[in-house]
Amino acid sequence: MATFATLRKLHALVGDALGEIERVYNGQPGGTLDFPALDVPYYATAAHSREQEAAEKLTADPKVVGAANTLVAACGQLIASVHKPFFLYAEAGMSDNLASCLHFLEASHRVEILRAAGSDGLHVDDIARSIDDLRGAKAAGAEPLNRGTLSHILRLLATYHWVREVKPDVFANNRLSSMIDTGKTLDQLRASPESKHDGTDGVAAMISFVGDEFLKSVAHLTDQLLPTRERSVTLRKLLDEDRKTPLPPTYKTPFNLAFRTELGYFDWLELPENKLRLREFGRAMTGVREWEGGENIVDAFPWKDLPKNTVIIDVGGGVGSTSVALAEAYPHLRFVVEDRQHVVDIASGVWGPAQKALIDSGRVTFKAHSFFDPQPATIDVPGVGAISSPSIYVIRGCTHNWPDQDVITMLRHLRNAAAPTTQLLIIDMILPLACADDAEDNDPIPGAVRSLAPEGSPLLANLGRANVNGYLLDLSMIAVLNAKERTLREISALAKAAGWKVTGTRRAPGSLWAYTSAKPI
Repeated sequence: MATFATLRKLHALVGDALGEIERVYNGQPGGTLDFPALDVPYYATAAHSREQEAAEKLTADPKVVGAANTLVAACGQLIASVHKPFFLYAEAGMSDNLASCLHFLEASHRVEILRAAGSDGLHVDDIARSIDDLRGAKAAGAEPLNRGTLSHILRLLATYHWVREVKPDVFANNRLSSMIDTGKTLDQLRASPESKHDGTDGVAAMISFVGDEFLKSVAHLTDQLLPTRERSVTLRKLLDEDRKTPLPPTYKTPFNLAFRTELGYFDWLELPENKLRLREFGRAMTGVREWEGGENIVDAFPWKDLPKNTVIIDVGGGVGSTSVALAEAYPHLRFVVEDRQHVVDIASGVWGPAQKALIDSGRVTFKAHSFFDPQPATIDVPGVGAISSPSIYVIRGCTHNWPDQDVITMLRHLRNAAAPTTQLLIIDMILPLACADDAEDNDPIPGAVRSLAPEGSPLLANLGRANVNGYLLDLSMIAVLNAKERTLREISALAKAAGWKVTGTRRAPGSLWAYTSAKPI
């Protein structure tokens, strides 16, 4: 196909997708709605008009999500096709600048500061004074925040539409930055900064650890993969200068090199010095629900058809984000959340009063257990008694944290403890290929698709820019954990090696997040 013909097809896809979104917003029973405005903040903890709430809710409508993905994929491919290649390289090569600025945006409480300032925004001098006040700079003898540096950080964010520069050096929140708002007042942040993410949706906490552990680890990817390269060798020599013992000749992961540790990430996270990091990590795991496009787990399995007091074990369930969401939706079910002792110790403390009531009632309970150990012979479940096998094992967001052999080990322990009727539900991203998957398969998996792109369109089979977040997370998993996101064939092969047969998969609407079910072989 000629280049201009391809560009026009991409342009037509943009128009068609926008038309589909507009039809959904124009076809509401209460009247026409406008799409949420980029310049207008939408604070999750604030009161909104009925129209604002309805418009925001519609962004998760499957038709809107699908059309938006097509629009973003087409725009991304148009940019790659027509923009000067050098500028694309420069933007990609320096994209860590944006990640660092987003990390600063969250860590400095700048979003909460500008929420308090309102729609007129705040001058950079006043923003800096507020940041210094909240961090106790004067009492700590720290230098005041440089106003010029702050203005340049905020202007880069404004250029990427993460904030709004309303007039010279005056900045305000917008719809994107408001997503990071915790709803905390400045007095609350001043009095208890360590509690900033408690009782929130976890998105701000996710920004916090992505900008720390993820960003610093990925920066060392080349040095770890190519340790004999001259730049990598000289870097190690420089890092050795102030150490009593030399660095190891190689590290297992870029994370190990970045943080000068031979511990795995989760062991390192449980060091006493990382108490706050561990707390934020637990809360951030609530924030990753956004990758699913919301709580699609609620409709991803026939939970409502399960008998009363059916027991579901949430393997590696962290602070219970999945179980709490399901317990709220299905009062007849019982959930046991398994995770390491350090996580169990903090789990109940991160929830608000409504969710804590589920825990106090015994419908959601926490048990200290590592999924690398065999399941206990029996588990005591409040209101049910001792059971030897649950009806369902749910393992959400865990397999992507571990190398292949470790995944086989954890799944095999579940298989050994399973009854013949026990089901396994693996919830993680399933990465499609960047080309159509036309390989022959003698045992096709129900729900598998050859391409996410509309038939006959010039879009990449994985929808390119619309789904790039999954591939970015994949590289973060490689850098931090020596793990990865997986294709459907890869996760099916691991399950089979552990004694499970994958029986089907389905994706959350508009997402790479998938629900893959399996039964014992």
